[in-house]
Amino acid sequence: MNTKASQRTQAIVNDPIGRTLFRLTVPMIGGIIALMAVGIVDAYFVGQLGTASLAALGFVLPITHGVNSIGLGLGMATSVLVSRYLGEDRFTQAARQITDGRLLIIGIGIGLLLSLYLGLHALLRLLGASGEVLNEALLFMALWIPVIPLLLLTLTGNTILRAIGCPGKSAFLLALLATLNAGLDPLLIFGFGPLPGLGIGGAALATSIAWIITFLVSHYMLKVQEQLIVKGKQSLQELRANWARLLTIGIPAIFANLMTPLAAAILTAMVARFGTTAVAGFGVSTRIEALCLLIAFSLSSTLPMFIGQNIGAGKPERARIALFGAIRFCLLFQLAMWLLVAAFSPAIGSMFSTNPEVIAIISNYLWIIPASYGAHAVTILVMVSLNAIKQPKTALLTALIRLLLLNIPIAFIGGQLYGINGLFYGFALGNVLSAIVAWRIINRAWAEQVGDTG
Repeated sequence: MNTKASQRTQAIVNDPIGRTLFRLTVPMIGGIIALMAVGIVDAYFVGQLGTASLAALGFVLPITHGVNSIGLGLGMATSVLVSRYLGEDRFTQAARQITDGRLLIIGIGIGLLLSLYLGLHALLRLLGASGEVLNEALLFMALWIPVIPLLLLTLTGNTILRAIGCPGKSAFLLALLATLNAGLDPLLIFGFGPLPGLGIGGAALATSIAWIITFLVSHYMLKVQEQLIVKGKQSLQELRANWARLLTIGIPAIFANLMTPLAAAILTAMVARFGTTAVAGFGVSTRIEALCLLIAFSLSSTLPMFIGQNIGAGKPERARIALFGAIRFCLLFQLAMWLLVAAFSPAIGSMFSTNPEVIAIISNYLWIIPASYGAHAVTILVMVSLNAIKQPKTALLTALIRLLLLNIPIAFIGGQLYGINGLFYGFALGNVLSAIVAWRIINRAWAEQVGDTG
C-alpha cells in the first residue's frame, strides 16, 4: 500500500474523533467558501448588467446545479468505495476503481453535454424564461456547456482527494477555481482595454476557463502525486465490475443529489409567477443560502470518508459517534448563523441590486428560510452518511420525502395562500419536518446495518 495513504488511514481510524474531524474539516471550510464564491461573484458582477441578466442567472442556476449534482453523486460513490478499500488496506484496488471510474465519467459527461444542447431551449422555457431573459440564459449556457465532461472529472477528483484523507489538496483546488473565476469575471464581462466585454457570456466563459485549469491541476495531483490513476491492461469483465460497483451507489446518489436542483427548478418556476424581480432576488438568495450552510457542507464532504475508512477498518462505533456529534454541532451553529444573517439581510440585498423589490425579496428570504437551516443540516448529514454505509437507496428515499412530499407541496400551498413570503415559510416548515423524518431513518438504518457489525 502507498506509504502516505497508509499513514493517513492510520490517523483517521485511530486518532481522537473530534480532533480528527476538526483537522479534516477545517481545510474544507475554506474550500467550500471558495466554491460557493464562484456563484456569488457571478451574481455580483452580472447584477451590474441589469435585472434581466440577474434573472437569467437565476434560471440557469437549477441546470448548472443539476450538472454539479451528477458530479457530486459520482464522486460520492467513488468516495464510498475508495474509503472502504483504504480502510481495508487495499490501495491497488482503490487506484483501479478510480482509473476505471474516470472512463465512465467521461462518457456520462459527453452524453450530458449533447442532451443539454438539444433540449436547452425547451428546458429554459419550461422554467419560465422568456424574451430578453431567455436570450441571456441561452448565451450563458452556450459557453458553459462544453466544459461539462472536465467539470465532472474535477468534481469527482476533488471528492477522491477527500476520500484518501487529503482535504488540504481538495480545498486548494476549490480555492484555485474561485480565484480564477473571480479574476476573469470582470475582465470578460465588462472588457478591458482592447478586450471587448461579453456581458453574461463573459461570466460563463470565465467559469469554464477556471474549470479547465482546475481540472489540469486535479489530474496532476491524482496521477503524479498520489499515483491513483494507473496504467496496465484491464479485462473487460473487471472494467464492467468496477463500473457496476460505481453505478450501484452512484445512480441513487445522483438522483438524491438531483432532488435539490429539481426542487430549485420547481421553486424557480413557482417564484416566476411573481415576476422577473422575484426571480432575480430568489436567485441571489439561493447563492447566499449555500454560504450560510457552510459548516454543514464542509462536514458532509469529510464525514463520509471518516465513516467509510473506520467501517472498513472494523471500527463502526467511531463512525457512529462522529455522525451524531456532527449533527448536534450543526444544530447549534445554524441557529447562530440565522440570527447573524437575519440582522444584516437588508444590507446583503443591497450588495447585489439597487432595485428595491429585489432587495426586499432577498431580505425576506434571509429572515425566513435560514431559521430552518439547522433542520436542513440534519438532512444533509443523514443523506451523506446513508451513502457512506452503502444505503444509497435509503438516501434517495430521504431526498424524495424531503423535497417532493414535504418541501415543494407545503411551499406551493404557502405561496397560493400568502404570496411569495408564504412560499418561503412553507419551504422552511418542510425543512423542519424533513429533519424529523431523516432522524428516524438514520437511527433505524444505523441499527440495522452498522450496529450489527459493532
